[in-house]
Amino acid sequence: MINIKILRKEGKYLKNMLINFSRDSDSFIIKWLRSLDKIILILLILWIMLGLIFVTTTTLDFASTKLYNNPKTLVNKYYLFIFVSLFIILFFSIFNESFYQEFAKFFLIFSLSLLLLTLIFGVEVKGSKRWINLFFFNFQPIELVKPSLIIFLAGIFSSEKSFIAKFSFSGLVVFITVFTLLLQPDYTQALIVLLVWFTIVFVSGISLVNIILSLGIVTTIMISILFFFKENFSYIFLRFEKWISSSDISYQSEKSIDAIKHGGFFGQGIGEGILKEKIPEAHTDYVLASISEEYGIIAIIFILIIVFTLFIRVFAICQNEISNFKKYCLISLSTLTLLQIFINVGVTINLIPSTGMTFSFLSYGGSSILTSAFIMGIILALTKNKI
Repeated sequence: MINIKILRKEGKYLKNMLINFSRDSDSFIIKWLRSLDKIILILLILWIMLGLIFVTTTTLDFASTKLYNNPKTLVNKYYLFIFVSLFIILFFSIFNESFYQEFAKFFLIFSLSLLLLTLIFGVEVKGSKRWINLFFFNFQPIELVKPSLIIFLAGIFSSEKSFIAKFSFSGLVVFITVFTLLLQPDYTQALIVLLVWFTIVFVSGISLVNIILSLGIVTTIMISILFFFKENFSYIFLRFEKWISSSDISYQSEKSIDAIKHGGFFGQGIGEGILKEKIPEAHTDYVLASISEEYGIIAIIFILIIVFTLFIRVFAICQNEISNFKKYCLISLSTLTLLQIFINVGVTINLIPSTGMTFSFLSYGGSSILTSAFIMGIILALTKNKI
């Protein structure tokens, strides 16, 4: 009888503990979960889940067989990258605005150091030194530089310094980054860095006179760079001339468009894609063509709706009364991601020449997946609600 009474007493105690824990508003995990923007979180989960489904069922098996003679090598790596990326998203979403303001310099110095090291220790692929070998995979430092640079620039332009001081110092950092990229060479990323810089300059609310001054300085820098690297840029101009000529469509673009046409609106079905095997980089640069062939154009439209809705939500939050640092970070990180997606889509449908730009969470690539997770972790952190 005593034992039964003790058990009942302990049962009531345990029940009360669970009730109190569920009501404990001071619990760190509960407070963190409640603070996250639910719309952004749900859309991000959908984005990553669709990437897992589409990529693993369309491109990785045959690409892995072609590269490693093992159909599971790339699949296993992709799963690992996604798992690590989830941890990165959760980890960086925990911190608040002050953390990113305080550690902005550290992020930039670390990432720029890796970028500079590519010139010495970089792995050369197709004539460019853009990657550092990390044994398990080749990491592209510029992918980490871009979000780190945005955080740093947001800190500069949200400070109380004069416009000249902000523009000069930020311009120097951007120039070092762009110059290093041109030495690799990586012209697409250099242009993206310049566009990101100008985005922050523009959204910081500077006067029309300063905007004209900024454009003049940037134009002067670009002309100087073109003159200094004129031999390298002659190749770029030649590529654009070939792209403009409709009679000289590239092999990749031709096969990409053929795959989209073959898939039609609803696709050929899972595993029924045949043209994807003829597309070079079907699991990276041209992943949308591979997905479209099997799942149809409707799948691509669905993905783009999810992505655009997510960033529309971010831009809507920027309309609220948030700090300038948050606003500059969120707008610039969103612009960066959307710009890269636009480039990837444009290459897929031959709207622009091939650039090697991936689609976040859809294309295979450790650097792209992990740094996209870093970006989304920051976005979740800076869009949190105050509890």
